[in-house]
Amino acid sequence: MELEQDSNLTLPLFILDETLSTRDLAQPDLEISVILSDELLTQLCQNPSADSSIGISIADYELNIINSSFATIAHSEHDAQLTITQGPLLSAVVTTVENLTFVSPQIDMMPTFDLGDETE
Repeated sequence: MELEQDSNLTLPLFILDETLSTRDLAQPDLEISVILSDELLTQLCQNPSADSSIGISIADYELNIINSSFATIAHSEHDAQLTITQGPLLSAVVTTVENLTFVSPQIDMMPTFDLGDETE
């Protein structure tokens, strides 16, 4: 997946429970959408070592409720974080005040930069 400045990153989220490994990836519980600002994209350009990960807290995001069983989450407090592991691989985690955790599958990512090299 290519990440470009000012583009919208949307990732599916699944409840973290014992059924996670058998879930259909085409049927997430939620979706998280984040605008990739210059600052956020800069943070995403890190490539951690094999035995570590980098967590980036995000405050400006939208949750889209797909599974109506989780409709109350839209009106409750929650925190979101993007996580980078070696690869680089990107995933998202959302936690709620009700101690529910939602995770996205890891995706390969490649940030794309505009270096201003285009001829006019």
